[in-house]
Amino acid sequence: MEMKKNDIIKKYKGKATYQIQVWGRVDPEFIQRHNNLSVTHTETKDRTLSTLTGEIEDQEALSGLINMLIDHQYKVHSVMNIEAE
Repeated sequence: MEMKKNDIIKKYKGKATYQIQVWGRVDPEFIQRHNNLSVTHTETKDRTLSTLTGEIEDQEALSGLINMLIDHQYKVHSVMNIEAE
């Protein structure tokens, strides 16, 4: 089934729950000051993967958060909308 432009806009407009993974140890207090997200860390052989999970207001806020992480020298591993269909 082909998605129409309006369907895509509706799907990504407004609040949604996201999981963002970045390489490096993100300080949970730092993230909670800027966004109400939970932070977990997974230790790998040679580095840490931080997973930020929570509701984000809209695509503009998501973009701002990703840009803030990049500005703080975190390398983005993945961004996933985990909103229930």
